Amino acid sequence: MNKIIRGRNNNTKKVKLLFISQVVLGVMPVLLLIFFVWKKLYSTPIVAAVFIILIFLCNLAYAFLGRQYAVLNSGVKGERRLFRTVKKLHGTNIVFHNLPVRYKRGRSELDMLIICHAGVLIIEVKNHSGTISGSWRDDKWTQRKHYRDGKVTETLMDNPIKQMRRQRDIVKSILTAAGEDVWIDSVLYFSSPNARLKLSLRENDYVCCESNELLDFLRKYEHGETLSKTRMEHISKILKDSAGI
Repeated sequence: MNKIIRGRNNNTKKVKLLFISQVVLGVMPVLLLIFFVWKKLYSTPIVAAVFIILIFLCNLAYAFLGRQYAVLNSGVKGERRLFRTVKKLHGTNIVFHNLPVRYKRGRSELDMLIICHAGVLIIEVKNHSGTISGSWRDDKWTQRKHYRDGKVTETLMDNPIKQMRRQRDIVKSILTAAGEDVWIDSVLYFSSPNARLKLSLRENDYVCCESNELLDFLRKYEHGETLSKTRMEHISKILKDSAGI
């Protein structure tokens, strides 16, 4: 049976806070308008102008927080899909979910890290939809989305392959400093069923799309090295102590 260690997910709290803020800002213009008419403040030009500006600012803040909420909530949904997928994995793996890692000036938060008999796997999840195109060399990848009304949007995203390389280097440094020399791989998981990938990758750049492909990859994953249960627990303890969980 897998051992699951869950860290704190700060994005979940941020999503809840953004949702509450949106509700407040959505109601505020209505309340201001009711008060404005009830008190007949429209008879005073300066007061009327102030209320119009306040209502405008509330709507502006609502739209801004709405975009922030959509981005963070999409990420949280992707992490939940990842967790549900990995829970289907059989074995005696040690699974870290939302693991903060830090070594000297390098720091990051891993969506998931799995310690298995074949080595250590870092999983980075992206919940992007549309067509994702790019190369392992690029600093940015492109997300292109087509809508039913014919509208097409293009958005740049940071290259996740380079992000995972930094994460792998941090984990490697933590383990090496503690006397553990173990093989570490990374896999990029696009959780949205509406994602289409057009990527130029190297042979050892692992990318999975949808849960079945990721689960199949994890079940078949193997490397030359085989970790004992004792060594897996030792690696787990190093990472737990480093993260303070």
